[in-house]
Amino acid sequence: MKPVIGMYAHHQGAGHLQRCRAIASALDAEVTILSSLTDADVVLPLDVDDSSPAQDAEAGGTLHWVPLHVAGLRSRMAMIAGWIEKHQPDVFFVDVSVEVALLVRLMGVPVVTIAMPGNRDDFPHQLQYRQAAALIAVQPPGLETPPHLKEFAHKLHAVGGISRFENQRSSEPVIFEGAERTAVVMQGQGGTEWTSEYWEEVQRACSDWNFIFLGGDYRVENPLPYLQGANVVISAAGQNSVADIALANVNAIFLPQPRPFDEQHATSKLLEELGIAQVFVDLPAPDCWPKILENATATEPRWEQWQMNGATQRAAVVLEEVARSVAPAQENS
Repeated sequence: MKPVIGMYAHHQGAGHLQRCRAIASALDAEVTILSSLTDADVVLPLDVDDSSPAQDAEAGGTLHWVPLHVAGLRSRMAMIAGWIEKHQPDVFFVDVSVEVALLVRLMGVPVVTIAMPGNRDDFPHQLQYRQAAALIAVQPPGLETPPHLKEFAHKLHAVGGISRFENQRSSEPVIFEGAERTAVVMQGQGGTEWTSEYWEEVQRACSDWNFIFLGGDYRVENPLPYLQGANVVISAAGQNSVADIALANVNAIFLPQPRPFDEQHATSKLLEELGIAQVFVDLPAPDCWPKILENATATEPRWEQWQMNGATQRAAVVLEEVARSVAPAQENS
């Protein structure tokens, strides 16, 4: 009998849902994804009330987001609890939410959660990590465990980069017309601080380059052929963007964007330390870009260090092992 697995995907950006779908595709299980994103299997209401300020949203520093008297929050938690009661999952994967992870565990269901990059030594994150049956880190195995995760190293599984396009690398790259060299500028759905005026200045400074923009108003369903056809990719440093660029095996420049707990800055720092990519915390002046692009294309990509091959399957194995190890006791016949 196949295990029943629930998944929760946070609604900020598209990356959490994409990662859940990628892992679900590698599972031999009955999988349901719950999220406030409209293309989830079970669509949850949002946990915000724009009509009034949030009250005691952090519950005295014990949680991240539980504002008082918000109908959407009550409804979404009730729906998750109702789904668990009806389907009795063997394990539940949370990507990401401290509150959902705790709700699921309070209902007696083992939880596997993503250990996101960044500064996660706060009480809510530490509580979530402590109660989880296993943690998955979407980064290469073999790296030094961050200080805030050392206590949980025995249940931390670094699986490598996960991309929903892992099985589509054979797709034909886009052939760009115009200048001999092409830079693809990729913006994740989580948003950036970039402006169109800034990139117009960059293009004027780099007149011998062809610039292609993806994300925002220029969204494509599958960016992989565009990335594969580029000479260099300029991107924010969200985990899914990094994984897609790694899969394309193209030289890259990362401009980390502000995110909770400095997660993009932590990912960028790791990429820089591994010698995989150039990183600029502050936007370079437009007239600096010709030299930056030259430097980025001067070496061969080193994305094999991100260990993409088999990462999705390794994450699926973690879930399957937890489901087997804490399977409910069988009733005597």
